[in-house]
Amino acid sequence: MPYYFYAWIGAVASGLIVITAKLTSKHSVSNPWFFNFLLVCVTLLFTIPPALIYKAGIPVNWLPIILAAIFSTLFNIFWIFSTYSLDVSTLTPLFSFRAVFAVIIGYFFLNEPLASRHLLFILIIVLAGIFTSMDEKFSFRSFFKRSIVIGLFTMLFLALSNAFIKISLEKNTLWTNNLWITIINGVFLIPTITLFRKDLKKINVSLLLPIGAMGIFSTISEFSANVAFGVNLGISSLIMNTPFSMIIAFLFSVFAPKLLEKHSLKIYAIRFTAAFLMIYCAIQLTL
Repeated sequence: MPYYFYAWIGAVASGLIVITAKLTSKHSVSNPWFFNFLLVCVTLLFTIPPALIYKAGIPVNWLPIILAAIFSTLFNIFWIFSTYSLDVSTLTPLFSFRAVFAVIIGYFFLNEPLASRHLLFILIIVLAGIFTSMDEKFSFRSFFKRSIVIGLFTMLFLALSNAFIKISLEKNTLWTNNLWITIINGVFLIPTITLFRKDLKKINVSLLLPIGAMGIFSTISEFSANVAFGVNLGISSLIMNTPFSMIIAFLFSVFAPKLLEKHSLKIYAIRFTAAFLMIYCAIQLTL
């Protein structure tokens, strides 16, 4: 199959992760700490088999893996809380801020260049980001609320985790990275068990199905993206950045408004326009 076919599969699977997470947070799992724990457990379940197949071993350099795991854990926690508090059509565009933070981190800590045009793209992303949080009140204050701040910290932690993964990959293999970061994530979450101990009694098949589906979608997305990026990075990046979760959320708002979110067509037009502008600028930052 051509590489762009894998890129489309990865983009759709990535979008389904976001949609499944939102549906789960809204209708199945009321405790975000419990949701986070279940998700990490499922991620570990899907990580161990391929890690063993690809002969993951003991890390040569532990420090970047531990730091990557710390920020990965923080990303997971903040992403779950953002999922509970933000619309899909608001949270998804915020991922473009990952590129902003990555460029800034790369400039200050990894000796990567920062061109003047990068500053322009960063400014556009920030300004467009304000419009992704617009609701029927059309208030710019909607961007400066606590839930958006949590969403921005989510992207910062993701960028930091990616930065330390990049450093770690200089000495450790990909699957060694994946395996130990996931294991350390699980260890870090052990103290949070006290926050959802009572919810453990609620574990059943109907609760585990969406979490398992997210694990499957994540595996499909990661595999497909790796295949596509290995052939063509530019076009694959464009395809992978297609905001399928926003598109699906919009369709839900039309045909099943009580399941996810509901806004006017004008609001969605503003959010989609801002999102595509942010995605374009984020891609430019990576070139």
